[in-house]
Amino acid sequence: MFFTVAALLIQLQFAPQPFVSAKNVARVLPANSETSALAATVTALPPAPVTAGTSAQPVAERNLADLPDAPVRVSAGDSVEDASTPMPFIKSGNSITVSVDELRYENRRKLRMWRGLAIASHGAATFDAWSTRHAITAHGAQELNPMLRPFAGNASLYAVIQIGPALMDYAGRKMMYSRHAWVRRLWWVPQGASFVSSLFCGAHNLSIQ
Repeated sequence: MFFTVAALLIQLQFAPQPFVSAKNVARVLPANSETSALAATVTALPPAPVTAGTSAQPVAERNLADLPDAPVRVSAGDSVEDASTPMPFIKSGNSITVSVDELRYENRRKLRMWRGLAIASHGAATFDAWSTRHAITAHGAQELNPMLRPFAGNASLYAVIQIGPALMDYAGRKMMYSRHAWVRRLWWVPQGASFVSSLFCGAHNLSIQ
């Protein structure tokens, strides 16, 4: 009798434990949403293989470690070894630079030319007024310009005749700082035209006998 009870206890201790699957869990546990989701997750997840000699690092971390830091542009002529070195997308070209000193020197040069043309045009206008007065008083000539005719009989002609060159000086100064390149290149034309016209009129007045 004693040996019979001992044999039964030994069989109960070493008896295999029943395997409880996800379906059995779902049957035993109460049917709710959390229990169903847990059972479905247990069933869907496959066992993770573990290789001897490797750490249990997640696959996602290993994949992120293998990715490069930034996208690399590789052309057709580059080799695989050169692809690891990032290349600039925009290549710098030869830019034209002008220093501030050069701009100041160019501005001073134009201003000197402008002053020289202004002096020349006003001097030519004074020569025109003197020759006109000489032709009127010495040879009885008449002024043909209707705008200057009222002032041709007295010395006020010297002041009035300077209005034209002054307007040409202003026009040349405005053209010098125009936003159009072709206008800036022709800034000297108004003053040059004023100088030539006054010089021509003065020479014509001296030719009157």
